[in-house]
Amino acid sequence: MLDAALKFLVAEVNAHLVQRTGVADAGGMTLARVTDDKGNWALPTNSLGLTLFQIEEERALRNPPPAELQLNLTLLVSAHFTQYETALRQLSHVLAFFHARPLFSAGDAPGLPDGVDRLAMDLLNYGPEQLNQMWSCLGTRHLPSAIYRLRMVVRQDQASAASAAPVFPGLA
Repeated sequence: MLDAALKFLVAEVNAHLVQRTGVADAGGMTLARVTDDKGNWALPTNSLGLTLFQIEEERALRNPPPAELQLNLTLLVSAHFTQYETALRQLSHVLAFFHARPLFSAGDAPGLPDGVDRLAMDLLNYGPEQLNQMWSCLGTRHLPSAIYRLRMVVRQDQASAASAAPVFPGLA
């Protein structure tokens, strides 16, 4: 479910980039981690990267429907380009896209993955200390980037939820 939702967002951004730039291969977005296990860049040069940084369960609703899983994902959009101006331009396209279209639902986004009811993007404001901690955690140097919270509502598969064995059988 996570991979399908993030691949959907990557496809939407890439379609927007082609529409804005008129070029299909001009620094598109890929779903990738920022660095490999050795600390080298894993993002292709001259591309945008979408990286999942954190997953949290949404707990604001006291009684969510039992068939829904509500998640908040922290996503990093980073621009790894040889030309700094190109990185800023491509990142600007992404910011404009999610500003104009922060919500994707089954009614207006026919390509939304099965089981995903809604995706909502919120731009987050990280201060210098938070940015430093995030990039240190990723094990690399800072790139031009934006951080988003993706609020995601997923319908649970009732058959698998009903058949799941309890972790602690004596407590069930």
